[in-house]
Amino acid sequence: MQKIKLLPEHEIHKIAAGQVVDRPANIVKELIENSIDAGSTQISLYIEDGGKELIRVSDNGCGMLEVDAKKSIQKHATSKIRSLDDLESINTFGFRGEALASISAVSKVTILTKEEKAEQGIKLEVQESNITDESLVPFNTGTDIIAKNLFYNVPARQKFLKKRETENRHITQLLHSFCLDYLAIHFKLFIDGKVSLNCPPTKDIVSRTAQIWGHSFAEHMIPIEVEKPDKKITISGAITNHQYFRYDRSNIFFFVNKRWIKNHQLSNALLKGYLNAMPPGKYPAACIFIQVDPKEVDVNTHPRKEEVKFLHPRTVASLLQTTVKKALEEHLSAQLHKKVTLSSQDQQMRPQQTDNTYSSASSNFQPFNFDSFLKQSAQKTSGNVYTPQPAEQNVPEETPVQHSSRIEQLEQAQQPTPIQTSITPSYTQHAIEQQQYNIVGQFKRTYILIEKEDGLFFVDQHAAHERVLYQIFSKRFEEMATVKLLFPQIISLKEDDIMALERHLEIFKSNGIEIEVFGENQIIVQSTPVHIKDINMQELVQEVIAWIYEYQELDKDEFFKKVNEKMHAQMSCKAAIKAGDTMTIEQMEKLLADLEKTENRFTCPHGRPTGWILTIHDIEKKFKRKL
Repeated sequence: MQKIKLLPEHEIHKIAAGQVVDRPANIVKELIENSIDAGSTQISLYIEDGGKELIRVSDNGCGMLEVDAKKSIQKHATSKIRSLDDLESINTFGFRGEALASISAVSKVTILTKEEKAEQGIKLEVQESNITDESLVPFNTGTDIIAKNLFYNVPARQKFLKKRETENRHITQLLHSFCLDYLAIHFKLFIDGKVSLNCPPTKDIVSRTAQIWGHSFAEHMIPIEVEKPDKKITISGAITNHQYFRYDRSNIFFFVNKRWIKNHQLSNALLKGYLNAMPPGKYPAACIFIQVDPKEVDVNTHPRKEEVKFLHPRTVASLLQTTVKKALEEHLSAQLHKKVTLSSQDQQMRPQQTDNTYSSASSNFQPFNFDSFLKQSAQKTSGNVYTPQPAEQNVPEETPVQHSSRIEQLEQAQQPTPIQTSITPSYTQHAIEQQQYNIVGQFKRTYILIEKEDGLFFVDQHAAHERVLYQIFSKRFEEMATVKLLFPQIISLKEDDIMALERHLEIFKSNGIEIEVFGENQIIVQSTPVHIKDINMQELVQEVIAWIYEYQELDKDEFFKKVNEKMHAQMSCKAAIKAGDTMTIEQMEKLLADLEKTENRFTCPHGRPTGWILTIHDIEKKFKRKL
């Protein structure tokens, strides 16, 4: 019996289309690239239902003759290359052909086009790569392509399309990239009949960022430009200064030879340039344009040309890193009226670890073992407490009462309490007396020092409290004490962020945060858990929005789990006592007692250790008492 059969031509086209089109943004990308190649100075994009119902791209480019319009929907039709060798030097995206065959295979396409010298335009109706109707129509010079009902004939693919807001976000970010890359083109975006973006031609990248994200954003932009003639590399564009940061990488754009690309090595180089100038877990915005010899970059490593490979990747990455670092140093120096040098060493500003591992720089330190330590009874400290003077560090001076409230709130939250308008925390002396620790005191108002027969223990007070709070937020959030805010906090957000957030307000509610949408671009926070009533809620909300975008491709259960984990970790970090907070002996004892009862107590939620031990053997070795 014959097993191998040839597929019908229309099925071949649909399968091949899957390599180019898997979501509406892919169609938008191909059509706008064609418009740019056609020399357009005005490009309008119309989207309905996230592009699932309608994608329309209208331009004033050179248009096509009737014969070229008919060829454009055929597979492998192009006006730019004649052989494989041409790919090494091609400087355009393609022209009315590489993608139209794929788009017309999975959607209902209408093509309206006219060349300048033609008396009339041509209108083609196309389904499954076949022309179903054609006619001559009055039309201005240019091209108008309409794609409707994406994947109407491929139900298996259609069901994997995301929600309207998700697809709109992908399309919007894509159009932002074109706006940044082509300053001389007037771009317009219409989403569900409403103008979402209007970017007239402009002369510089900073002005373009003002059109897209507003003038307050553009004020933080620093232009950059550098050339390496011997390697034929030029890097230009603009980056944000140290005063601006985001909670995701969505505003970082790389362009190689006028093509928006994704490259992990370039992203790392950019972030290394910001080392010690950007808080951990935060990201800058950047528009980086890299010009290299076309023969030294491969844009065909990805079916949709979204990724590139460089012949000399380290050279490009190193030049980018040093350029960013130098631009930030010059900007800071100008602001402070003195020369500033950013350390190239990864010190306090290193990114947060996300796993549960930590590598010590010294072999003299061993992981802190609470299991063996807490079982041993030691003489309780009686008055001789080491109280250091304020350390020379950039921490705010506060009173012990202000610091103690964080731990006192932890004590109170362990019992369910109704919503209230004021909190009066108190200690349970029994819990303190149970712990018999020989606590030496605080070092640098950051580490709790504990004496033990076989060594000296260091406990990071922030990491330890963070772990304790994380367990409360993740394990007992139903019992958390909440507080109704006397002055509800109003937070302003972008309209698309409001839409994304509104669909996931139950995540906040399940964590004791009551939020309501308040107008088109504002939300109002009515109540929060006791622990986080004083934190910056706008920052937390924006971080959650970033996670919503990051994990939006996951299924519902996995999405909820991921965002909840991130939220619990961030809430515990923000609510925990900080480095620089003064603690009493009783507060230290209470924190250690709570930590002893906490799961995964050896690390904080971000993977940093909560404690370390300096053994008596290592101490005596330093003093030459032992060899």
